[in-house]
Amino acid sequence: MLFKTFSVLAANTVLALALVFAPLDAWAYLDPGTGSMLLSVIIGLASSVYFFLRRLPDLVRTGLFRIKGGRTRLNHQKIVFYAESASYWGTFEPILKALSSLGVSATYLTSAKNDPVFSAGIKGIEAQYIGEGNLAYTSLGFLEADVFVLTTPGIDVLQIRRSKGVRQYVHIVHAATDIHTYKLFSFDYYDAVFCSGPHQANSLRELERKRKTEPKYLPLLGCPYFDRLVEQKKVQTTSVEPQTVLIAPTWGRNSLLTRTGSLIPKMLADAGYRVILRPHPQSFISDKALMDSLLDELSTYDNIEWDRAPSGFNSLSRAALMVSDLSGVVFDYAFVFERPVVTLGDGPLKDGFEAWELDQPAWEMRILDKLGHHLKAGEEGQIVEVVQQLLKNVERQQDAIRTIRSESIVNFGAAAHPIAEALVKMAQECAREK
Repeated sequence: MLFKTFSVLAANTVLALALVFAPLDAWAYLDPGTGSMLLSVIIGLASSVYFFLRRLPDLVRTGLFRIKGGRTRLNHQKIVFYAESASYWGTFEPILKALSSLGVSATYLTSAKNDPVFSAGIKGIEAQYIGEGNLAYTSLGFLEADVFVLTTPGIDVLQIRRSKGVRQYVHIVHAATDIHTYKLFSFDYYDAVFCSGPHQANSLRELERKRKTEPKYLPLLGCPYFDRLVEQKKVQTTSVEPQTVLIAPTWGRNSLLTRTGSLIPKMLADAGYRVILRPHPQSFISDKALMDSLLDELSTYDNIEWDRAPSGFNSLSRAALMVSDLSGVVFDYAFVFERPVVTLGDGPLKDGFEAWELDQPAWEMRILDKLGHHLKAGEEGQIVEVVQQLLKNVERQQDAIRTIRSESIVNFGAAAHPIAEALVKMAQECAREK
C-alpha cells in the first residue's frame, strides 16, 4: 500500500509543478527563446521528481535488504535453488536428494514460510526464507552464485532480474507439455533450460532462430516431478475403482469448466459413473464465481464428489479414467498410472503466449488421441460413449501410452540424478573459468 502511495504522490507532484508554473495572466512578455528554455527546465525538473518517486520503492527495498545483511547471506554460493511457493517442492525435492547423495551442498531459497524443505532434513541443503514478492525479487538481484536453478519463467522480463553475480541461470521445465502455453519470452534470458523431452528443445531452438538470441544449453534430462509420483505409486495402497472417472481441468479461459460449465460432470453422473471433480486449485481464486455456482448446482448428485486436497494423488490412484482439457495433469495420470484420458478443447490460446511465434502445434496436441481420445469443442455430447469404449480397451490403451512415454520423456521416473550431475558439472566449469 505504501508503494502505491508513492506512485500516486509522483503523479500528483508532476501535476502540482505544472499548475505552479502555469501563467495565470498573459500581461508579461517572454521572448520565444527564453520561454522555450524555461519550459524545458521546468519539464526536466518535473520529470526528474516523477521518476525519482517512481523508483523510490525499489530504493527503499534495496536499502532495507542491505541493512538486514541480505547480501552477505547470498554471497559466493555454488548451486542455488529458488522456489516461489511450496508447490514446487515436488520438482526440487528429488534433485536436492540426488545432490545430497553425491555429497554436494546447495542453498535453497524459498518464498514460502511453510516450505517442506524446512522439515525435510536433507543433508548438505541449507534452506533460507527470503520473503515474498518484491522483497524476494530484490534479494535475488544481489545473489552471487555459480549456478542458479529456478522453475520461474520470464527472468529479466517479469519481476526477477538477472544478477551480475550469477554466472549461469538454469530453468527446470517441470512438466511434460511443450512450451507453447508459457507467456512470451519466458526462456529468452536463461543460459540453460533442462528439458523433459525433445519436443521442448525443438520449440526452444525455433524461438532462438526467429528471435536471433544466443543458443542456450538444452540438455534432455527428464522431469524430476515424475520421479516423486513414481515413488508414491510404488507404495500406494489405494485400488482403482472401475466405474470412477476423474474430471481434472485446468483453470482460466482454457478450462473445460469455464467453457462448458456443469455439462460434463452431469452427463457422466447421469450415465451412472462415480465422478471425482478436482478443479485446479487456482480455480477457487481466479474463477471463484464459477466454482461457487458449480458447487451449488451439483450438490444434489450423490455420485459426484469434490477433491480439494493439496495433493491429488489419491484421486489419481482411484480413477479408472480421466477427463480433462489441456492441463499438465493429463500426463501425470497417463504416464504414471498408464490409464486412458479423454481431453476436450481446440488447443492452447496463442495471444500473449510462446505459441504465437511457433509454427508447429504443441506436442501434446499431436499425441492426445494416442493417450485416449480427444474431443474438439462442440463434440462434448460424445463424452459418455467415448468413456465406455475406452474402459473396454484399457490394456490396448496402456501399450500406446507406454510407447508415447518412452519416445517423449527422457529418464522417466529417474531424472533427478542426471539433473544433479549436470548441475555439478556446470558449477565445476564455472569454478575453472574464475
